[in-house]
Amino acid sequence: MGCHRLGCAWLHPRSDRFPHPVSMKSVVFSGCRAQLHAPADGTFHHLVVLCNAFGGEGLYAQRALGVLAEDLAAAGMAALHLDYPGQGDSVDLAADDDATEAWLAGVRAALGWARSHFPGVALSLCGHRLGALLAAEVAATEPDVQALLMLSPPQSGRHLVRELQLTAQPADQGDGCFLYGWWLSKATLAGLQSLELSVVSRRPSLAVRALSESGIRALVKLGQAHVAAGGCEFEVFEMPDLAGLRAEPHLVEAAENSFAHGVQWLAQWGSKASVLGLMAAPALPMSTELKLPEGLESGHRFGPDEAYFGVLCRPRQALPEQACVLILNTGGNPRSGHHRLGVALARALASAGIASLRMDASGIGDSLPVVRGRSLALYSQACPADVGHALDWLTGQGWARPVVFGLCSGAYLGLHAAAHETRMGGLVMVNPQSFLWEGPIFGSETPAEGGAPAEVEIQRLDHYWRVVFTGRFWRRLWRAEVAVAGVLRQVGKALWFRCAAALQARLPASWALAPRAAKVQAHFEALAQRHLPLLLVYADTDPGLNELQACFGPGGRRLLRNPAASVHLVPGADHTFTAAADSENLIQIVRQFVMARLA
Repeated sequence: MGCHRLGCAWLHPRSDRFPHPVSMKSVVFSGCRAQLHAPADGTFHHLVVLCNAFGGEGLYAQRALGVLAEDLAAAGMAALHLDYPGQGDSVDLAADDDATEAWLAGVRAALGWARSHFPGVALSLCGHRLGALLAAEVAATEPDVQALLMLSPPQSGRHLVRELQLTAQPADQGDGCFLYGWWLSKATLAGLQSLELSVVSRRPSLAVRALSESGIRALVKLGQAHVAAGGCEFEVFEMPDLAGLRAEPHLVEAAENSFAHGVQWLAQWGSKASVLGLMAAPALPMSTELKLPEGLESGHRFGPDEAYFGVLCRPRQALPEQACVLILNTGGNPRSGHHRLGVALARALASAGIASLRMDASGIGDSLPVVRGRSLALYSQACPADVGHALDWLTGQGWARPVVFGLCSGAYLGLHAAAHETRMGGLVMVNPQSFLWEGPIFGSETPAEGGAPAEVEIQRLDHYWRVVFTGRFWRRLWRAEVAVAGVLRQVGKALWFRCAAALQARLPASWALAPRAAKVQAHFEALAQRHLPLLLVYADTDPGLNELQACFGPGGRRLLRNPAASVHLVPGADHTFTAAADSENLIQIVRQFVMARLA
């Protein structure tokens, strides 16, 4: 057993150190969807099951673990990147289910699938955060698992639950809690608390390596106890770069040192396997379709060089009009969406007879290119081409004029794709933060910078009106804690921009009284002339309303002169409609919009 600290000087692999592409295939088993990454020639001796963290942690690190899967494949191994039941694109779980048991069953099913499709290939497990706990529990009972790699493992399930409960919201009924939209039932919490890393001591022959950004003392003690009891190997390394996996999705960076270290270590355990796995000739056919009560979901690659990936959800009883919705990414989140909003929307639409494709845009989720650093250009001028490639594929599948749905950056992407795409049958924009992005390309900035739309932070006038009528404002004013001059400047700026935008709507385009407002208004006017059905949905306190009001007046009044446009405010919702009731409300609004377009 050893304890080591590896800093950034240990190894810094270049992003192009391995040739691309590797072979990728979406597979389904036991209600789980997973991405199988294999070497370019489709042959391997060793398969590693990748186990995600939970909820937001798993969502944020999904792209980085996809990089790890690519690195494993480029090093001659296969990687099966798993979505647990109730997570990602896998089957839904009931609210009162013990998700912990379902997740453990998913990991075991992944190993079972690997055994049946590639018998004799060496098997290992790799888990991040919660995934490390699950992988340890499974590895302790599966005698053919050769190695266990743990990334940032919690000390125990009890420690993880305490950590999660610091930011969780208790449920009204008191039998569980919500964590940023992800539900944890009472049974799930009890199951999580029962997980222990020490279970690996049941398998002395299991090789274990733990990489963690900090707090490795407890892991070192655990490893010493494992080796003292006759264990094969349990080494602990401090890897500071793993902290980067907890950033926002568009700012996550691949933990280059940790990944290179882990790949090198795992490679040695599969090198002795004599059986060769062949992607082109598995022992059993590989299923790609997930059967659901609402319909059938299948994974597809499309576009130039099959660079894009998406999940097509087909209803069991489709409407005769062949309705379809294209669901775009939100920020750097993969296609499933924050708290699986994309999945919930797709399956709710399917229950109403409406098909959908939830896609990953360039560099997000399982679409290419594989982005290792902070280079997700979420507001790049090239991004609308992603929508065009998805529409090409949907048209080829028989769906004409799909409705496009996007939240936040996805709304922006849909809006600017609509400027060039006449094949869209409608556009739903949810909480767009900007109609026109003129700052740095968001997602490519360094931490000290920060992309932002030009002319941002033009507060709505009713914001200041509400503040003036609060006792706190007058108390702060009495204590000279309010920068009156600054507030007046902001109010003046808001008044000027609002008046200029109102005048601009009545002036010729060549009279640039408010150039930014003129560009936005011209963009929407072009959509109005095409009679494109348009729905803007906002949480009633979302900052994106500032821009709507600045360009089109209170509530988007001037925008509503277009009979094909509508604006819907949702009271009390947050930016991503995290609360279950708010998500259901949004889904119902979108469903009604699509059905009305068909009518």
